[in-house]
Amino acid sequence: MFLYQEKGKRLLSDLLKLSKPIQPRFISKVKAGGGFEADYVKHSVIVEHLLGIIGPFDQEVKEILRGPGGEVEGVVGRFTFQIDGDTVVIEEAGGVERKDKGKALPAGEALKDCMSDAVKRAASRIGLGTHLWSGPGYTLYDSLSKRVPDHPSKEGFVPKLVTEKEATDE
Repeated sequence: MFLYQEKGKRLLSDLLKLSKPIQPRFISKVKAGGGFEADYVKHSVIVEHLLGIIGPFDQEVKEILRGPGGEVEGVVGRFTFQIDGDTVVIEEAGGVERKDKGKALPAGEALKDCMSDAVKRAASRIGLGTHLWSGPGYTLYDSLSKRVPDHPSKEGFVPKLVTEKEATDE
């Protein structure tokens, strides 16, 4: 992991990268209830962004939520991320987003669907894809950018990247 460093202080490199809006080429529209269209990003895109920014993370199923007939309807997942040198634990719910010809999915498929939803929700809690819910009023990336004195958005930016060990040695 690399950190921005200024005068021996670690700055929010990972959080800043997580908060950067996802490129439009990865966003599609899906029909939601009542004719509403929502922005959608595939599970694989979210996971690739997470791995590319913060590296591997732990996930576990904390609870399986079942319907009246015993079918899997949701999960509570726990995700453990390393962000800017800190351990961050997020518990988030995920639900079944698809059906098999109007019937409940087999349990294994339903669990995968639920965890896919939960990881996307957990990612939003650490800044990744949050702009999709905020819409035009999204401010997180701009707010964090102001906290990094020499941010890439500023003209003439030349980053000083250091390893985590170098940052803690100073």
